[in-house]
Amino acid sequence: MSYLRLNDDCFLKLLESPYVYNVKKDELYEVNDKAIGFLMKCNGITLNLESEAEPEFLSYCLSENILEELEEPKERKIYANKAPEPSLRYLELQITNKCNLICRHCYLGEAGKTDLDYETAIKIFDEFEKMQGLRLLITGGEPILHKRFWGINVRLPDYGFRSIMLSNGTLITKGIAERLNVHEVQVSLDGMENGHDAIRGKGSFKKAITGIEALKSAGIDVSVATMIHSKNTEEFDALNKLIEEMAIVEWNVDVPCSAGYLLNNKELLLPYSEAAQYMHYGFGGGSHGSVNNLVCGSHLCAVTPSGKVIRCGFYPDKPLGDVRDGLRSCWERMQHIKLAELNCDCEYINECKGGCRYRAELYKNVYAPDPVQCYARGVELTAS
Repeated sequence: MSYLRLNDDCFLKLLESPYVYNVKKDELYEVNDKAIGFLMKCNGITLNLESEAEPEFLSYCLSENILEELEEPKERKIYANKAPEPSLRYLELQITNKCNLICRHCYLGEAGKTDLDYETAIKIFDEFEKMQGLRLLITGGEPILHKRFWGINVRLPDYGFRSIMLSNGTLITKGIAERLNVHEVQVSLDGMENGHDAIRGKGSFKKAITGIEALKSAGIDVSVATMIHSKNTEEFDALNKLIEEMAIVEWNVDVPCSAGYLLNNKELLLPYSEAAQYMHYGFGGGSHGSVNNLVCGSHLCAVTPSGKVIRCGFYPDKPLGDVRDGLRSCWERMQHIKLAELNCDCEYINECKGGCRYRAELYKNVYAPDPVQCYARGVELTAS
C-alpha cells in the first residue's frame, strides 16, 4: 500500500503543450494530456494509483523525482491553469531602479529612487503563477536595495515558478546569501579584474567574487552574465577557467546594445563582426527562446519599477499598459513576430530564432536579422 505524490519542486504547466516543470532543477518535461490527468491525481492521499499508470511512465517519473512514493499519506494540492498563447514563460521584474554602482555600459542609464510597491509585486507573483509562468527574473537596479526586499523575498517559496535574482554581487554577504529564498542568482562578471573593474568601478570584481562564494556556500545556484566589450576580449580564456572552477550553472555571454550610459562610452563598443567571435563562450539556456515559429524572446516581457509592462528592458518608452490593470491584459496587447516574417532565411533561423529584435532595429528594422547572431555563425550580411 503506497501513496503517489507530486514532488514539491514540480508543478504542472499547461503551456502550448502540457509540461511538468521542476523549479529546483530548472527542467521542463513535456507530457501528454493523459499523463497530466494522472499526475493531477497524485496528491499524496489517494491509494494505489500505480495501477492507473503505464509502468514505463511511472518508473520514469520516480527516477526523475517528479513523483515520490510514500508509505504514509501527505496531501499536496495540485492545480494547473491554461496559459495564454503565446505563453508568458519569463517575466523580468524590475523591482527598483536604485543601484550602488555606476556602470559605464548600463543600458538603463542613470539610477533612480523608485521602488515597485510591495502590494503590486505580490499581485504580479499571483498573476504570473496563474498564467503558468516558469522563471521570474528579479532585477533592478540592484534588487537588494528595494526598501521592502526582504518582505518580497519571504513570499517567494509560496509560488510555483523558479525565482532568479539578477545582481552585481557586490552587496551579497554570507548573511544575505543565507536569507535569500531565490533558486538562483545571476551575477554580472564582465571580464577578469581589469576588464570588469574598467566598466563597473575599482574593487567591484573582488566584491562580486566574494558574493558568488557566499551564494555557493549557502547552496544557491549561481549563473553569470558577461558583456563583450573592448576591455575584456583578452580575458575570456581566463574567465572561462574561473567559471569552471566555481561550478557556475549557466554562463550568458552577449554583446551590449548602444543605449543608456553606453551612448557616452562608445569606446567600449566593438564592431559586431569582432564581438561575435566571443559568442561561442558561455553555456546554458539563458536566451529565453521561443516555440511555434515565433522570434526569440516571444515568451518574455518586463515590468518597470513604475509598473509599466514593456517588451523588454530596452523598450521603456513603449509600454503595453500598467501592470496594476492586469498582467494578462497587458501581455495580450503584445505583438508577436513570426520567424517567417523576418527578412532572414538562412539555415540557422530555427537555431537563433532571429536573435535580439532591439539589436535588429538598431541595425535596420524590427524585421531585420540580428547582426551579432549572423556574424557568430559566419553568415554574411547584405548591404541592402
